[in-house]
Amino acid sequence: MDGLRLVFPPAATAVLSVPVWNLVKLLSTPSVTPALFGGGLLGYVMYDVTHYYLHHGQPTSEVPRNLKKYHLNHHFRIQNKGFGITSSLWDKVFGTLPQSKAGSKNK
Repeated sequence: MDGLRLVFPPAATAVLSVPVWNLVKLLSTPSVTPALFGGGLLGYVMYDVTHYYLHHGQPTSEVPRNLKKYHLNHHFRIQNKGFGITSSLWDKVFGTLPQSKAGSKNK
């Protein structure tokens, strides 16, 4: 819960972005490379911002409140399930969806 260490360090991101750029450049055309790289970088930044908000933000509407509850459940209740940050979609796909409290009381 350290507010200064919750996201990936920007300096390390900058260093790692060079080989990622080269990989994207190798796998795509010169005109598409900046768009793919930029889209990937934007997606990563949005992931990091969302993760930070789920730890330190105080959501007032239902969707962010549920996301925060789902994510903090992963950190503090069932660490080996519930890896999704912005949704539970991939947890359903990979079988890492945690049981709901109602489901676990019946078993």
